Amino acid sequence: MNIVLPVRLTLARRLQNTRVQLRWFIWVLRSVGVLYLAWCFLSPPYDVGLLALGVFYLLLPELMGVVRHLVARRFGPVYTYTLTDDGIAIRTAISNLQFDWSAVKSVRQTRDSWVIRLPGLGGFRLLTDDFTPGQAEEWQAFLAGRRLVRS
Repeated sequence: MNIVLPVRLTLARRLQNTRVQLRWFIWVLRSVGVLYLAWCFLSPPYDVGLLALGVFYLLLPELMGVVRHLVARRFGPVYTYTLTDDGIAIRTAISNLQFDWSAVKSVRQTRDSWVIRLPGLGGFRLLTDDFTPGQAEEWQAFLAGRRLVRS
């Protein structure tokens, strides 16, 4: 298997990746925001500080995605993922990372993407639209043979 996927990481895609990576933690942050807003509105006189905190926590996942996008600009907009029998290589304008398949913690298939988790480093997400039909078949056959997929 030798699948090469050049992926352009836009702000919208970075926000989606942040939501996928944070999963349940987003709901904790948003719940805290709702609690602050409720506290603000249920205890007159209205406190502008609580209002600001509530809005901040509600928007924090999006703010994190924007910050991640701004910080990652130095890597360039295109990330090239190379999936081979030996492992995964991720190449950007200024870096090159390689991981053996034994380093992969899990591969999870969602409705529209593949989420690949690495221990300690988080992980990354590949949209199913990034694959051509032939690449998708080859990728699924490879994963089935390795038994790496979690639904």
